Amino acid sequence: MIEQDLAKFVTETSYDTLPEEVIHQARVCLLDLVGAACAGAVALPGHVVTEIIEEAGGAPQAVLIGRKERVPALSAALGNGLYAHGLEFDDLHRQSILRPGSPIIPAALAAAEKVGASGKDLITAIVVGYEVGIRIAEAMTPSHYQFWHTTGTCGTFAAAVAAGKILKLNEEQLMHAIGHAGTQAAGLMELHYSPEGMISKPLHASKAAQNGLFSAMLAAGGYTSTKTMLSGEKGFLRVFAPKAKMEKITENLGENYKIMQISFRLFASTRHTHAGIDLALRLREKGIKPEDIELLRIQTYGVARDLVGEPFPETIYEAKFSLPFCVSTALVYGHVGIEDFTEERLHDHTLEELMSHCTVEVDPLLDAHYPDKWAAKLNVILRNGTVVHEQTDFPRGDPENIVSLDELHTKFRRLSSLLLPPSKIEAWLDSISRVDTFDNIHDMWEI
Repeated sequence: MIEQDLAKFVTETSYDTLPEEVIHQARVCLLDLVGAACAGAVALPGHVVTEIIEEAGGAPQAVLIGRKERVPALSAALGNGLYAHGLEFDDLHRQSILRPGSPIIPAALAAAEKVGASGKDLITAIVVGYEVGIRIAEAMTPSHYQFWHTTGTCGTFAAAVAAGKILKLNEEQLMHAIGHAGTQAAGLMELHYSPEGMISKPLHASKAAQNGLFSAMLAAGGYTSTKTMLSGEKGFLRVFAPKAKMEKITENLGENYKIMQISFRLFASTRHTHAGIDLALRLREKGIKPEDIELLRIQTYGVARDLVGEPFPETIYEAKFSLPFCVSTALVYGHVGIEDFTEERLHDHTLEELMSHCTVEVDPLLDAHYPDKWAAKLNVILRNGTVVHEQTDFPRGDPENIVSLDELHTKFRRLSSLLLPPSKIEAWLDSISRVDTFDNIHDMWEI
């Protein structure tokens, strides 16, 4: 049974059985997530949720990033999950279309702080969370993604097993936690199709983190659920993805760790825009200027055309999901960071003029290789008649096109500087980078 196989894998995995490269990758994922959360904490959704959490109060169990006082573990998971996903800087597993870090790590961190777990326990929980969540999402992709945001749905299972590992659930309890997670998993794609709705997308990761932790806590307390939530006739897989490939969930389980397939993001926009941004930066390096362009033809896969193909965004958050806006921003300004998503930029005449020369089309070959490749082509016709072509199958940050650890440290410093003083930034970078040396995870924050 799938649920039992997953539970057995989770209980039998220990820090000592993990390869060193997997441990290192988990540390990097943790650091990357904390940096993203620091930036998200100062955005509007972060402010709203922080006020709600602080007003509610409760037992001081876990860190809410950027706040002095600890909050209840469930509140920490909720807040940190929202912060992490809020500005589109959290990590991605390409083939499963899952942002694993933003639901998994806040849930695991909150659980670890609640019980005083070690850094090694946290690393192990992160690894098994990524493994289970990614495998469930891979089995359901791509049909599930037509209606459901994988981070909200499959992320709930991932957060539940990560928190369950911290809470030392046995196999039976983990199966119950999976059951509780499945009946709480949600996240509809409808919000992608309205300017007002898109800002609520971080709630998917936020609630997945909180509901996953809650599921593990229920199971730890002896509260039972179905043990066939994934595989049952009316279970999650059959209902949420009728074409699900169930065998992918346990295929080679424990042999090749999925966390090694993670993509890291350098731009403050949805990953569906990153291939196009990379290509626009190439054009800029070649000296091509916006005023030189007669036609900018962007070709990509069908999901990207549907989700991010529209120019002229109406809101800042919609701009993060506009491929023409992001490509034009890269070409005009040479970067696509937090500073590029402002009300002023929404009405930038240079960007508007360039977007008016953009088209976004589906390339059948690129579409056939999605989600294994999140690719793009740019075909540019210049006013002097010159034609320029650029293509990439793997945007920067993919495992096939890696960014260096130094670049990720720079990203951490840049994002965390929006919230933390310089002395705290360097202290957190150091302590998170050696998280597995702490006997109690509380000490990681006290440097």
